[in-house]
Amino acid sequence: MGTATLAEILADTLRQDLRDGVYLCGERIAESVIAKQFNVSQNTARDALKVLEGEGWLIKRPRHGMFVRRFDGLEAEELYTLRATLEQLVLEWAMQIMSERAKFNLAHIIAEARIQAGMKNDRALREAIGAFHEMILRSSNHPITMAVLQPILNQCRLLTNLRQRHDPVNQDIYAAVLTLYGNLITHIRYDDRKAAQNTLYAIIMSEREQVLSMLDLIV
Repeated sequence: MGTATLAEILADTLRQDLRDGVYLCGERIAESVIAKQFNVSQNTARDALKVLEGEGWLIKRPRHGMFVRRFDGLEAEELYTLRATLEQLVLEWAMQIMSERAKFNLAHIIAEARIQAGMKNDRALREAIGAFHEMILRSSNHPITMAVLQPILNQCRLLTNLRQRHDPVNQDIYAAVLTLYGNLITHIRYDDRKAAQNTLYAIIMSEREQVLSMLDLIV
């Protein structure tokens, strides 16, 4: 592998900021500001932002610049419907070839999520849950579907960050969701594919309802 370019390194930093909720839906990200903040050229900043645009985090508006993607209720509902459909398929593929080591790693991620929930560390909890879904995606070994689904996961992450800013999830909801993840791990471990798909669907729909309720509040 070649050495990462400065634009790729900058994109990595900004990507993590987007994952952490430093930048929220609808926020403008100006090339000049990024260039000054990170002491790079505007061309480097522009190239980094183009990478993130291609990953679904950002959208370019002609004559206005680059913005973090935002969604209305109908768009969010469509996004989660697409995600649920594709992730169930990805999970089926992953379970056909998943090693015991991969199953252990998934269980470990959820164990870490429980620890972060107990510590009320929402950012780390969202990071763990995001890592869980991305690991299933990688385990499926279907690169075309991965290329389609990863931007959808990124955009759902933007919405959960926005939700946490405007309508934070309480501990009872986290406990219920983590119970579902525990059930999902059990279904994966015992190769019960239908039950696993149904549980995954319930998890995604739960997140969708929380996001849609939040969007109703901030409209």
